[in-house]
Amino acid sequence: MGNKPAKPEREAVSSLAPDRPEILLKILPPLDHAYVRWLARDLERIHGFAPRNCRAVTPPDHYVEYMQSHGWLDVNLDDPDLAHLFPNPQPIPNDHTSLCKSLVHDLLGRGLLSSAQQVVQRFIASSPTVHDAIFAVEFASASGMDLGPGISGELMRKLVDLGHPLSAHEFYHDRVVAGGIEPDSNIVNSLATCLAKLGKLDDAVKLFDRLIGSGDCVASNAACSAILKGYYEQDKFVEAFDYFVRISDANVKLGMWAYNVLIDGLCQQGYVGEAIEVLDIMCRITGLPPTLHMLKTLFYGLCKRGWSIEAEWIFEEMEAQGFFVDKVMYTSLMNAYGKDRKMKMAMRVYFRMLKNGYDPDICTFNTLIYGFSKMGLFDKAWVLYNLMNDLGIQPNEVTYSIMIHNYCKKGKLDCAMSLLNSMAPCNLTPCVHCYTPIMVALYKQNRCFEVDEWCERMLENGVVPDHVLFFVLMKNKPKGLGIELQLCLLMLQAIAKNGCGLDCSSTINSDKINSTLALEQEIEPLLKKIARSDLNLGNVAGGIYVSALCEGGKTEAALACLENMVIAGCAPLLFTFNSLIKRLFQDGLSEDVKSLIEIMQNWGISPNLETYLIMVNEYCKKEDLALAFGILEQMEEMGLKPNVAIYDCIIACLSQQRRISEAETLFRRMLENGVDPDEVAYMTMINAYARNGKGVKALHLFEMMIENAVQPNSYSYTAL
Repeated sequence: MGNKPAKPEREAVSSLAPDRPEILLKILPPLDHAYVRWLARDLERIHGFAPRNCRAVTPPDHYVEYMQSHGWLDVNLDDPDLAHLFPNPQPIPNDHTSLCKSLVHDLLGRGLLSSAQQVVQRFIASSPTVHDAIFAVEFASASGMDLGPGISGELMRKLVDLGHPLSAHEFYHDRVVAGGIEPDSNIVNSLATCLAKLGKLDDAVKLFDRLIGSGDCVASNAACSAILKGYYEQDKFVEAFDYFVRISDANVKLGMWAYNVLIDGLCQQGYVGEAIEVLDIMCRITGLPPTLHMLKTLFYGLCKRGWSIEAEWIFEEMEAQGFFVDKVMYTSLMNAYGKDRKMKMAMRVYFRMLKNGYDPDICTFNTLIYGFSKMGLFDKAWVLYNLMNDLGIQPNEVTYSIMIHNYCKKGKLDCAMSLLNSMAPCNLTPCVHCYTPIMVALYKQNRCFEVDEWCERMLENGVVPDHVLFFVLMKNKPKGLGIELQLCLLMLQAIAKNGCGLDCSSTINSDKINSTLALEQEIEPLLKKIARSDLNLGNVAGGIYVSALCEGGKTEAALACLENMVIAGCAPLLFTFNSLIKRLFQDGLSEDVKSLIEIMQNWGISPNLETYLIMVNEYCKKEDLALAFGILEQMEEMGLKPNVAIYDCIIACLSQQRRISEAETLFRRMLENGVDPDEVAYMTMINAYARNGKGVKALHLFEMMIENAVQPNSYSYTAL
């Protein structure tokens, strides 16, 4: 079996023992050092292999470092191609055990206690099983030997390495503490490792602090890595970062995996500043340049946060190191500049991409069109649109949706309608995202009857409505008994027919049902049919129904609907939770809000800007600015960038309380954080100045509004 030839697809390396066949090994973490040593001896004794005949397929870097230092590379015995070569680790042969026992007795008889303890420690270290390690300790105790910190520490380390941290923890309390043994570095490090693996991270960190604080003990790589891994598994990357900084200050060297995972997690959660600091620390401690994966992770994290200048620095660093920079990265950088209203910089990146031999695609053009449209520069957006056609790239639904949305936002409703009507000749079917902004704009212009016409046209064209459209319609419909449930039934019937292909001919038209109870009885079986047909559409339909119930003040029914959705296998949307959070706030059940957010997070759903806007808005309604500012600070600590609506809520509340100086400070803070004020935010601040006799400042802000291409409405002029 030892002469099994290597598979041809695996690249061979030159062997230092050409007369021996080469073998490919892998060991999956956690790496058992004793097992590797046992395997090495067994290979050499039985198969005639030596370390130089073995090569590797490597998982994480920190295992490679250990194996290389012992003349081996990383290994995985679970590889199905190799498993038949290597049996599970066998207990230490009786002859070896007898030799060790005899040697220990001989050393004790000669009064060499320290040497005897070292033999027991070596026996434990080489034990491939828990049974063998515990046998060594029991033998030492039976021989009248004081276990001391050496043997105790070795056993604890072995138990942790073999995947029995609970046994190590129990041994510490039952034998080390109870026996009055003074813990040394090995014991404390092993204890910290097992606490981390048991999920007791706070206790493990306290122990680490004791290690660092005392001059006698040194924190081990294994203990520090275990604590970091514990934080990673719980997605506590901010806490992991704080701990990482302390590890670095203590000069503990970590494997590359620790840096990689921490940078990934911090960027994913929006803490890009901390991720950059991790990269700097890694380069300083290891002397190694950042890897391609690290740089790309940082780049995308910076783009997501809108740190376009820093993202371009990473971009240039990658090019300087000779790394491949792909088209997606160019497009992401253009998008970051576009969101920041820096279209000159975005176009510079575009031309740089062309110069480096990349052809633009639909994503490139949509990104640039979005940037120009957002700024109201539609002439430039149309230049790109025409260029795209000239290059043979057909505009898609996203292209039209971007331009329609921004036309509506800038008050150019006729242009938006014309653009939507031009999609059919281009063989494009408008989606719900094309219709929704038009209906929002119609409501703003009090053209409510036209909304019904557009909605009817949309549904007749087979478009599937979503929860966003429902929310827009519900908020603008005249209030009345069961209006929200009638609208909900209409939306669900359209989802069933247009999305699921269900026959809805037997269902009653929503406008013919006046009783809320009858509406609920009509909606609930339809919702079940949708969920059975398509779970994703079931999530949307369920969110619409919960929102309608919340709007009607039926909190208990909404919570029951949420429970039924989960039972049916649906994954409720964040929109669904937001509707419930708002309803609970309105009912004065703030403690229930906290519980609901915990449930939401346990399901892997994080609060978004809309969630925080709901909370800030409710606090401002109660004029509880302390809690509103608390939410703002909490968001910034989490790496979330508050949107203009959140700032506007607090500014409006400050203005109502005539705290103009604080409102002004918050407005400046919003600008400094890269958040562009919209028409409402400008109007709020202009009103605040005007009401408090600061006409010059109001006029200055009005001029700034015009310069930033924000179209003032009649209210802004009235305030002036």
